Amino acid sequence: MEAAQLSALSLWIGLNVLLTFLLAMNVVRNRFKAQGDAGDPVLLEKAVRAHGNNTEYVPSILIGLGLMAMSGASAQTINILGGTLFVVRIFHAYGIQQAKMPNPFGMVGNIGTWLVMLCVAVTLIMNGL
Repeated sequence: MEAAQLSALSLWIGLNVLLTFLLAMNVVRNRFKAQGDAGDPVLLEKAVRAHGNNTEYVPSILIGLGLMAMSGASAQTINILGGTLFVVRIFHAYGIQQAKMPNPFGMVGNIGTWLVMLCVAVTLIMNGL
């Protein structure tokens, strides 16, 4: 793996791990609020869903990006897929926590995540054949 590929992969793994951490902190914040009179159990549930959904999708996609980089995918490809994943996961996390459902941010985040996942999956399958 070249330095440019490793740098690209490191950037997007790091940012996605940071996003997962921030979503976890949001869950903790809402749990503390829910224990007092100021808490809203609906907000806690939405925070838990945003974090849980992120942890369901992101790890397998990041592993796939790592395998793509090790298989010779360009730094540009890693940047496009990693950057898109990061942006759509932010959209999804924001959208899933809004009152309006369905929320356009959540929908774009969900569909974008699926598209990145599909791109990674197809690339890995084609590399394996």
